Formats: sequence, C-alpha cells, structure tokens
Amino acid sequence: MIDVSLSLPPISRAAVVGVFGGAGLVLTTIYSRRGPLIYPVYAALLSALALLLARYRSLAFSTRFAAAFTGVLVATCMLFVAVLVLGGRQRRALQESGRPTVPGHIPAWGPPLLGVILVAISGGVAFVSS
Repeated sequence: MIDVSLSLPPISRAAVVGVFGGAGLVLTTIYSRRGPLIYPVYAALLSALALLLARYRSLAFSTRFAAAFTGVLVATCMLFVAVLVLGGRQRRALQESGRPTVPGHIPAWGPPLLGVILVAISGGVAFVSS
C-alpha cells in the first residue's frame, strides 16, 4: 500500500522537474535546426529525476516509479503539444502557399510504443535511484 503523505512530495517535485524538462524540450524543438537534439535534453531530464529520487531511498520502488513516470509524462506531453502546434502552423503555411499536402496521421503503433518507452525509462530511473 502506498502512503499518500510520503509519496506526494517526490511526485510533485518530479512533476516540477518534468515542467523544466518539458520547457527544455519545447525550446529545443522550436530553435533546433540540426538533428535529434532532444536526446541530450531527455538525458538531462532523466538524470535530474534520478538525482531527485535518490533523496527518497526509504520509498518503495512503486512510488519512485510513479514519480519518475509523472516527470517524464509531463515533459513528453509538453513536447507533444508543442509539436502539434508547430506542425499545424507549418501545414497551414504550406496550404496557403498552394503546395499540395497529404493527410497526416499518427500510425496505430505510435501511442503504444510511446507508452512502452515511457514505462521502460521510468522503471530505469526508479531502479537507478534506489
């Protein structure tokens, strides 16, 4: 059983770290013109979460996992919204210029794969921080 009074501080702090990581991801997406530069930002986010959760050694693995998942999920949701907004702008600009566009969509395997990746890296952070 998870004690809510003990799990609230690490989860809320991980969410704040996730907001800062999400801001870094959004800024990288907006201003980067070269390659996959979000990888170092994600590495910094995971390192910050591991350092944060290392302070809570007495907590169960499930609580540390929930905190890590919360931080990574917050950052990824911020990135997802930014990519949707930027992609919509680019699509409208292409349509206004008269260039043909194809209908865009997320592949069916995309969201489940993203979920598996988020769970795996959250479990890794929770394990490393113990």
